[in-house]
Amino acid sequence: MSDVFDESLELRARDEPFVLATVVAYKSPQSAKPGSRAIIKSDGSISGWVGGGCVQPIVLREAQQALQTGEPKLLSISPDAAHADDWKGVESYRMTCEGGGSLEIYLEPVLPKPELLIVGDSPVAETVAQLGEMLEFKVISDPSRINEKTYVVVATMGNGDEEGLLSVLGSKPKYFGLVASEKKSKALFDYAREKGYTDEQIGLIKCPAGLALGGETMPEIALSVIAEMIQLRRAQPARPALELPIATTAEAIDPICGMTVATATAKYTSVYEGRTIYFCCLRCKETFDRP
Repeated sequence: MSDVFDESLELRARDEPFVLATVVAYKSPQSAKPGSRAIIKSDGSISGWVGGGCVQPIVLREAQQALQTGEPKLLSISPDAAHADDWKGVESYRMTCEGGGSLEIYLEPVLPKPELLIVGDSPVAETVAQLGEMLEFKVISDPSRINEKTYVVVATMGNGDEEGLLSVLGSKPKYFGLVASEKKSKALFDYAREKGYTDEQIGLIKCPAGLALGGETMPEIALSVIAEMIQLRRAQPARPALELPIATTAEAIDPICGMTVATATAKYTSVYEGRTIYFCCLRCKETFDRP
């Protein structure tokens, strides 16, 4: 268990996404017990133990989906698929392993924080940074790290406006907000055009940044900006929370026990009438092959 926790800390430090799987309940006979844990990474690799046989493929498949959605879930794997269809946050599977037993496994996706780049040292910039950290953004200062998932706020407000805007203009972040009046922003955009920036690049900028909350004070303006970012962040219920490629595998059904088998890693196969049949274990294969 200590190895799992150590690895989770290392992955967090490297901003690598993963799923922490924890056994929360069981019925004998099962080798995994409450408190058993495993880490599943985006490439499908697993370390730790929450069950083998027909359990592991289910956990791997559901962990990949959790990385895509960013939503935790409870897996209930039992011979009678106990949970009703109207349970939210629960996925029920029939236990097909010959050993029997039941398991309930909690899957918790751990994802990198979205990065927030703030340009400027104005009171609004400082408050946006404080609120961003409170709301689980990772505040950064290096423009070279901007990508399509980054949130960018330019809040120079009279102190190095031109340099600040040009330091990030030309990038294509997820959110690009400029805290400036209409008159000021027009002058800045004209300056940017003189420097060779296109209307398409300038058109990515949201100005004035923030939701129309009617705020007038510096903290109120900062609040409207962070609120707009939160609105964008939460607007996608099936957001691609994982910022790395997710491993995908083709699947087949074991014709003997009904278990789902990942074809890329299947250990037991047979060829029948010109097509490959996949099995979860040697016993299922031998049963199928028996004349």
